Amino acid sequence: MNNLTDAQLNSISDALRAGDKIAAIKLHREVTGLGLKEAKDEIEAIEAGLRAKFPDQFPVKPAGKGCLGLVVFGLATSFAALGWWAARS
Repeated sequence: MNNLTDAQLNSISDALRAGDKIAAIKLHREVTGLGLKEAKDEIEAIEAGLRAKFPDQFPVKPAGKGCLGLVVFGLATSFAALGWWAARS
């Protein structure tokens, strides 16, 4: 790592534990002056180390919380409404 102070590393760790990887990357870039890719790679290495050391602080995200289900539902509803409308004509 790029000689981060304990306070800086704690701030980055807190952001990662809160699930805010973008904030951690921004903070790392401000402190180190690294580019986006380099900072992202280092943050992912820090996060991997934290996850290995403190797995209970990084709960697994439940599956199915994305928007795909909502999109599929919207499309199915739209096609059903279109079919109903076509049948009326």
